[in-house]
Amino acid sequence: MAKAGRTVVRMFTCDQDTVRWETRIAEPHGLELKVFGPGALRREYSFADALSLTEYQVQYEQELVLSGYRLLPHSDRRAGYERRRSPRNTEDRRRA
Repeated sequence: MAKAGRTVVRMFTCDQDTVRWETRIAEPHGLELKVFGPGALRREYSFADALSLTEYQVQYEQELVLSGYRLLPHSDRRAGYERRRSPRNTEDRRRA
């Protein structure tokens, strides 16, 4: 299970509209789903367990797909190594 506070994001798009899901573990227990979009629409849902959250997300995703939305591929820009902790091979470019 994910750590409390860590947010999992999924994005759906259709033409110029987007729908963003943010799922996280809510303290002290349970799960939270925040939905942003389309447009200025904002909603927040709470779930007691992962099964009820997943069932809701599956139903919601099917409705989005039937409405013409598609899931954007995941790309976390911060995946991979932490470059700031690696030693530099050259001089600092800002001090040249």
